[in-house]
Amino acid sequence: MDVHGYGFYFGPTTWARHARAFFTALHRQMPVQMHPLDRDKTYAELAPEEAALLSAGESDHAGIGIGIGPMESMRAVRGRCRIGFAVWETTRLPDEKRAQLRALDEVWTPSEWGRELLVANGLDGRNIRVVPEGVDAQRFVPRVRTDSGWPFRFLCVGKWEVRKGIEELVRCFAETFASEEAVELVLHAHNPWLPGFDPGDAVRRALGGRESRVRVSYPMTEPELAALYAACDVFVLPTRAEGWGLPVVEAMACGLPVIVTNYSAPAEVIHEGVGYPLRVARMAPVRDPYFFPANTGYGEWAEPDWEHLRVLLRWVVEHREEAAEKGRQARKEALARWTWDHAAAAALTRLREI
Repeated sequence: MDVHGYGFYFGPTTWARHARAFFTALHRQMPVQMHPLDRDKTYAELAPEEAALLSAGESDHAGIGIGIGPMESMRAVRGRCRIGFAVWETTRLPDEKRAQLRALDEVWTPSEWGRELLVANGLDGRNIRVVPEGVDAQRFVPRVRTDSGWPFRFLCVGKWEVRKGIEELVRCFAETFASEEAVELVLHAHNPWLPGFDPGDAVRRALGGRESRVRVSYPMTEPELAALYAACDVFVLPTRAEGWGLPVVEAMACGLPVIVTNYSAPAEVIHEGVGYPLRVARMAPVRDPYFFPANTGYGEWAEPDWEHLRVLLRWVVEHREEAAEKGRQARKEALARWTWDHAAAAALTRLREI
């Protein structure tokens, strides 16, 4: 079977990380030739196994083409059967994005929630398959701590935007813990799509002059990011919606209990055994002037229960062993269900049917 991958392949973006990890895992099962859409980058940053997908020469693209990236990039997918991953968050999919997906022979999406969303937006459910994303469980691993004097650390990973609820998280943390308490919130929340954006400035604006133990983490390599997870105690993401939520499973693989909104794709991954599902207060209209302009009509997403978030933040600090046990179970579940090899196996099952 001749399989070709299309998409962004270099750098730290979620799209590129998905493509590198997924196609590399699939390549262990069957030959895959990668056709990057960002060829201006150097191959030096790739692991040998990832670079191997780029070694083949040009082909006639007569096999199966699989695209990973923004829906607009699916135009680049070629082959006798054109498949595209669709990851979306709001309840309404704009017309131009629906058109891009309808032009494909098949659509893959990481969760049953995502599949239901696409069907509700008029796509033919017979052409939509669930193929999850995953985690590199050999890179994202727990770490034994040797410094007993460090603070209890919450970690949030996700670009700073309205959808992720990071500004509200900062406020809830500051309202929950006094600055003299040995509790810290670490934000890995840069946003390369916002020119001149500085997460440190954003934190200061969110705090409004209040003193709080919130610190920011700037862009880093994937091994450095894995070490950051392992240096923290609890992962928290009060998101309004996620098409998958890669940091959620990365945190689980690192043995962290997760506090994540009980809505959208993460609701299929988290439960009381591995973390603390954050209640939804209500569904609310999508409002984000940068990523979701109001005049487009993106429907709704979840509004987290911010009082419940404050309760959960305090609870895990006061019940640390309970939280640590959930983290240990999270690691076991990530290994059993959510690795990239599991994702590749789901894809391979479907590819053998085509």
